[in-house]
Amino acid sequence: MFTVEKMNGVYLVMKNGNELVNAHARKRDAKAEAAYLAANTYVERTNLMTGEKFMESVDTPYYCSPSSETYWSM
Repeated sequence: MFTVEKMNGVYLVMKNGNELVNAHARKRDAKAEAAYLAANTYVERTNLMTGEKFMESVDTPYYCSPSSETYWSM
């Protein structure tokens, strides 16, 4: 979801590969911000079995999400 790309000597934190979030002079700062954003960004999803809405981290694998059929078929 969040990636770090280098452009003209500056490290860019990108969302979905095309939306600029921030720019850093140091790669370690850009990587730290990308990791923080991935861990602290949530989306609203619907539980497949109960229909209830819940908040889930954006970096949750699909097969580990109660909103997926894969989760319930294991």
